Amino acid sequence: MATNLEITKGSLLGSCYMVEKILGEGSFGVVAKCCNTDNNKTVAIKVNKNEEGVLEMAIDEIAILKQLRRLDPDSCNIVQWDGFFIDKERICITFELLDLSLHHYLHEHRGGRLTVGEMRPVLYQMASALSHLQSVNIIHADVKPVNIMVVNRHQSPLQVKLIDFGVARIGSTVEQGDWMGTLSYSAPEMLLGVPYNECVDMWALGLVMAELAVGCPLYPGDTDYDVFKSIVQTQGQPADDTPDEYKQGFCHMVQDKEHQGDQKMFVSLIKSMLTLDPSRRITAQEVLKHPFFNNQSPAPSQSATSLQQPEDSGPCSKPPLQKQPLGAVARRSLVPVAAATPKPAGGHRR
Repeated sequence: MATNLEITKGSLLGSCYMVEKILGEGSFGVVAKCCNTDNNKTVAIKVNKNEEGVLEMAIDEIAILKQLRRLDPDSCNIVQWDGFFIDKERICITFELLDLSLHHYLHEHRGGRLTVGEMRPVLYQMASALSHLQSVNIIHADVKPVNIMVVNRHQSPLQVKLIDFGVARIGSTVEQGDWMGTLSYSAPEMLLGVPYNECVDMWALGLVMAELAVGCPLYPGDTDYDVFKSIVQTQGQPADDTPDEYKQGFCHMVQDKEHQGDQKMFVSLIKSMLTLDPSRRITAQEVLKHPFFNNQSPAPSQSATSLQQPEDSGPCSKPPLQKQPLGAVARRSLVPVAAATPKPAGGHRR
């Protein structure tokens, strides 16, 4: 498969990486499976386009990856970063090679759904990953099935890792006006343009788990309004004591007050991850302690966290970190969840 970066099977990246296969393409560039000819180690290399905006994002991602080196690579459920190099003025970022994305695992090998027993270790490991990120004050901002990798599709229970920190942010450096994440997995506070923090990752993880259960995205849509209307029809309006800024934006965006009850297939844990008010949304640490995981062996060789949580890195009720501008709102009819075609949603880059 040829690409606009002129990278094909047999191409040489840097001084020693031979391209074996193009694993994926995106607006940033390509990800290639490569063999290090010096030691025969196979890795995944993200080759970023030589464009100003893309290069800036690559530099930001490397800064995030450096922070992640503070974590225990054997227990954090986050892809291991091996470093970076420059090839023809392109920034190439090297990672451990993993098997396939959770999205592809579901729709190519499992018919799009997992059982509750199969979902339990996946949820535990991803909550562990978010707990680790919070311990170093990082917001991933794009948690979705294509950014969760299965380490080995033949292993049971599944071992998974979180990847792609291209739009992640260190909490202390977040700027006003950043647009991050993927629309169908965006938390209500992001859609409303009100300040938000790491709670958006928990919302996205809740949607991922719902998708594993029902076989398609819970809140599909091409616009902010589409997604928000889906949220209202399944969860209703915000509680009376929800902060005015949040509630007013909610009512302004969605005028239809009719809504459906909560989906019966959601367990209480998933509902708590999809709590509309971010200050009440369950935290990663609370998920790890939930009775859902009692007397279970959630994941192979995984622990809850390898760093103690800093004192200033509290639960989701802490002061918000960022504000997102509200995009144009198109009023359209809701696409029923049951009729949605499972496919990865597109991402929004700043």
